[in-house]
Amino acid sequence: MNAQFSAACWPGLNHRMVAAQLLADGAPVEPLFGPLSLDHVQLVPQSFGLLDEAMADELQDALPGTLFRLHANVRVLPRHRFADLSGFNQHRDWFTQAASISKRLGAGAYSAHSGSRKEATFAQMLDSARRCEDLFECVVGVEGQYPTPAGDLLVNSWAEYEALFGSGVSYALDLSHINILAHHTGERHTDLLAEMLGAPRCLEVHVSDNDGTGDWHQVCSEPPWWLDLLHHTHPDAVIFSEGNHRRSRKL
Repeated sequence: MNAQFSAACWPGLNHRMVAAQLLADGAPVEPLFGPLSLDHVQLVPQSFGLLDEAMADELQDALPGTLFRLHANVRVLPRHRFADLSGFNQHRDWFTQAASISKRLGAGAYSAHSGSRKEATFAQMLDSARRCEDLFECVVGVEGQYPTPAGDLLVNSWAEYEALFGSGVSYALDLSHINILAHHTGERHTDLLAEMLGAPRCLEVHVSDNDGTGDWHQVCSEPPWWLDLLHHTHPDAVIFSEGNHRRSRKL
């Protein structure tokens, strides 16, 4: 199974340090996925520092064979912003700048968290994803979430994952989020997941491990229950590992 490198593997490093480490040692190696590929690299909020035009150019110069793409609310403004699709209207300046960086990178896709019910309804969030595609001029995927005590996250139930699948909007499936949902509900809707993974609108698949109680971003060292479902993944979908390697390795 060919998994790509996400900067979430090395949280807390700045973008320049990530590039330097990749040039020095290559991407991490994982027990289940082997050496992570650098064909695609996901730039994430867990990285430290500003991702501006100069940094985008520097990353492309350092790794010319890599296709970079933004994920979620990576820091593109001087002050970090928690901008999700639910807050598309409130954070339009952030999305405008993120779109500019995405285009400078030549990215063919962007994925964002669905966000909060305090900011939007499910239908409004989907509409924002469509408008975000127009702004980014590339396909945009909605990353579903999971149950929390407050119940405030959009796409946090099996019913809403099914509704996302039926919406016609592209999406990113985070299987660690799905594990939390399965743990919370005691249900594993494997038929739905297989369909979602295999559909052309499946833009990305994110893999990491947790015990079902939180999004811990652990490296997958033992086969999780969803591993065999990855064989259904659409050939155009990109699988990103988001397991945190800094917990076990000093960089």
